[in-house]
Amino acid sequence: MLLFENQKGIFLNFLKTGINPFEKFVSTGEIKEDLGLAKSRINLSESIVRIVENNKNFILPIIGKVGIGKTHLYWALKNRLYYFNTIHLSLEKVYRKFFYNTYSEFIETIGLEPLRNIINQLCNDWGALERKFGFFHVANIEKVKNNAFEKLLNKFREGEKVSLIDVITGITTHQLDPYKKIEAERWLLGELMNRKELSRLNLIYDLRKSKNAFIMLKLLIENSKLGTILYIDDFEKIISIPKLIEEDDDEGEVFDRSWLYGKKQLPNEFATKKVLEKILKLQRIEDLRIIITLRADESLEEVKRKIKRLEEPLKLEFLNPLYLENFLEDDIFEFYLNNMENYLQNFNYSAFYEDFPNSYFPLNEKILSSIFHNAKGNPREITKQLIKIFNEIVFSDENLEILLKKYEKSS
Repeated sequence: MLLFENQKGIFLNFLKTGINPFEKFVSTGEIKEDLGLAKSRINLSESIVRIVENNKNFILPIIGKVGIGKTHLYWALKNRLYYFNTIHLSLEKVYRKFFYNTYSEFIETIGLEPLRNIINQLCNDWGALERKFGFFHVANIEKVKNNAFEKLLNKFREGEKVSLIDVITGITTHQLDPYKKIEAERWLLGELMNRKELSRLNLIYDLRKSKNAFIMLKLLIENSKLGTILYIDDFEKIISIPKLIEEDDDEGEVFDRSWLYGKKQLPNEFATKKVLEKILKLQRIEDLRIIITLRADESLEEVKRKIKRLEEPLKLEFLNPLYLENFLEDDIFEFYLNNMENYLQNFNYSAFYEDFPNSYFPLNEKILSSIFHNAKGNPREITKQLIKIFNEIVFSDENLEILLKKYEKSS
């Protein structure tokens, strides 16, 4: 008992350093989240894994209320499906220059070496291993480019020929022209380039050009050794995308000028249509799995209605939605302990929970139960209340027992 009391004092002093254990629990697509799913959500996770492993092209809706943990689910799936390229997309960040931003997220996810490997394999498939002999032992670049164009032409549309030539040139230059390899790699990584830099590479556009980015995305996904999952968070935001004016949008204006002359379609409706068309274009990429998250069944039905109005038909199968539910009461205890242990490990101070693995100190089971019921099981609300309590513990000079009594009374 004395050991426990001493450890509690040390632990409280550690907390007084001012870092709230739950302030760090902000699940986003950018900040890696290592906490696993609560036990009540394991069946949902396994259902998604089975769907991903047994199907190659689909759209799977995940429905859950605000704060339910949809982004946290992404990280849990990414950790579980480590043998897939799992890319998180937020529509708020990618709807302007959709393909360029999606391509950038893909490259950031797979990393440089896998990119180089895919590019190398593509060039070999196009005949780069056939060398021409002379003073220098090099490949016939023009022959490789022609082979590539013949092989790929039937996979792309008439209006994409110029961009296809650009992409083939960028890939073959990177692999077969040692004097331009560094500049070509910058192009492949999606860096912005001026006309002089593009001219040196014999290219017309960088990957800000939507068609260039789409073709590169298609080639990389279809030739990757790993399958690819696009996890598009808060998909219902596509319904209420604000009016967009993109003067540099190369696929047509997002603002429909004809609306000024009597068309019934509002500007923001036209913006939604344009983004939906781009997302549906992803259907042309083989072996691509798409998971979308929404807040309600009504949002899903509204998205389906908007898709039906588009000229581009829906080819991928819309699977039956899966539902992400609120925590069960047991989940909050597991969540609390896992988060506290993770917090202490990050600071190389895990001795307390190693010695007392089932302790909820500085809180207790009664307070955690109270938090669960006050938050109605919503993970985000639970986290907010835990942040509030720990802020008081960290920054208040009040005795811990007195401080916690008011939270026990509210239960």
